[in-house]
Amino acid sequence: MKLYFTAAAKINPEHSVLFNQMAINIQKIFTELMDSVSRQNKDSIDWWVSSPASRNTLSSPLFHYCCCIALLQELIRAKKPITEIVTDSKAFKRIIEDYLIKQKVNAEVTRIRLSPKQRLKGLVWPIYTIFGLPLKQVLFFFVAKSTRSSRKPIPADPLILIDTFVMNGFIEKDRYYPGLKEALSEEEKKAVWFVPQFYGFHTWQYLSVLKRMRKADRNFILKDEFLKFVDYWCLWQHLFRVRKLTLNSSFLYGVDISPLVREELTDFHRAGSSYAPLLNYCFTKRLKKAGVKLRLIIDWFENQNIDRGWNAGFRCFFPDVETIGYQGFIESTHYLCMYPTEEEKNNRVIPQKMAVIGKGLVKPARRFCSDLDVFIAPAFRFQHVLQERKYFPAENLYTILVALPIMISEAVNILKLLAHEADEGIDDFHFWIKPHPTASQLMIKTAFGDEWPEQFRFVAGDFNDCLEKSNLLISSASSTCMETLAKGIPVIVVGNNSGLTRNPIPEIITEDIWSLCHTRDEITEALQFYKRRNKEKIKEHEIAGRRIREEYFEPVTPEAVRNFLGFNK
Repeated sequence: MKLYFTAAAKINPEHSVLFNQMAINIQKIFTELMDSVSRQNKDSIDWWVSSPASRNTLSSPLFHYCCCIALLQELIRAKKPITEIVTDSKAFKRIIEDYLIKQKVNAEVTRIRLSPKQRLKGLVWPIYTIFGLPLKQVLFFFVAKSTRSSRKPIPADPLILIDTFVMNGFIEKDRYYPGLKEALSEEEKKAVWFVPQFYGFHTWQYLSVLKRMRKADRNFILKDEFLKFVDYWCLWQHLFRVRKLTLNSSFLYGVDISPLVREELTDFHRAGSSYAPLLNYCFTKRLKKAGVKLRLIIDWFENQNIDRGWNAGFRCFFPDVETIGYQGFIESTHYLCMYPTEEEKNNRVIPQKMAVIGKGLVKPARRFCSDLDVFIAPAFRFQHVLQERKYFPAENLYTILVALPIMISEAVNILKLLAHEADEGIDDFHFWIKPHPTASQLMIKTAFGDEWPEQFRFVAGDFNDCLEKSNLLISSASSTCMETLAKGIPVIVVGNNSGLTRNPIPEIITEDIWSLCHTRDEITEALQFYKRRNKEKIKEHEIAGRRIREEYFEPVTPEAVRNFLGFNK
């Protein structure tokens, strides 16, 4: 048996279910292990903003490699014949070779051969990380300064700062906190200022984007307006400081993973992910020196390394100002970074309080930190879940809405599995393809590669409208799964056959209103089951949807919004 253990989350499809079970088994052990590494470097901002410290399973390969170790041990215990293990990591190759010798397993460990293009990219990437990325940041610094004359004047009264993301289609329109401003008086709105992080724009678009933001109805503060040119020197220094961090041996099931941590810390492909977090930290310092007064700080809180720079900075330079981490989404338990740990709390790299969007999310938020201060806040992005339906599916069609996740590889995996259903034209299924806002139709089609099925039709417009006109949702790794269930509409979650399945539906929801499918046969069976629903089953699912709404989606009311922002104190 030949095993593939690579950072690109490639494992043998026949091991995907077992791999995900191993991932569940080691989550707590892995988190405690990373806490022990963090204690060694607790005073270093360079550690806290680094890729391995983030525990971000979307960008850091460390947890994936640890799951591979656990899977390998399970296969050896089951006496499965292993002939070769293929990896792309020097450190992982050494670790596995040593482990196999100790276990007296005669298997070859090889590294993937890189193509000439990949080797050239490997030579160029360090240059891009050292010079290209910082220069790109500096360019944005000058663009922001050039438009500073047209910015809105910052009030002298204390402000409420809200961290948000700005992307195509969401400059004037608020994707992350819709309904927030509408709940406030004109006087209260003057105190609310958004601090954007830009996502998905080309460098040449920055000037036009900033000009639009200056004219927008929302109040924006740009970080680069406050940064100094010397702050960008911090980015270069970081590349050398991380190489001096302390890394003692750290054992997972008897295997020392510290070489993997060291490899990731010094990998130029991942070092650039620390740049924005470091600038966040510098921004908070410059904001303090500029004399800007604050009354509340709200972070869109996924606890990624970008959040660490933000929260570490504000808790250092504005220690008396309340900080809140708002989790306005529902994610898989495999998305480890979103669950804070004791060590992160003790070292003040997370907010003082954490807000979730439903009472069913309070206990899970404390899974790695039992005394975390968690409260319930409005589910801004999901107001439509609580509203009466405006649309219903056409009676003569069975329409399936396919909401693609942000990761292109996962999106293609879903489409490949569904292509069989489309080609067969089973029961007149019609597939509406809804890409993630960060992906274009061209990106999806290019990544798909094969001939695009005629039954696959891209749909635009409001997601909720598309959903209400559909009979069923197919997706993965997205809060859309939960908002769909809350409307009583069935969901098929497509499992990842080559890595972690990021199923966002909590285990406590046991009704058959949703199904987890890994294969085409499982998808076909689930589609037939939901298409044959009778009136009693539909009613049963509607009742389940009402329970989910009450448990996971807090209404957006003027009173709830004002409480969240502290106006009622």
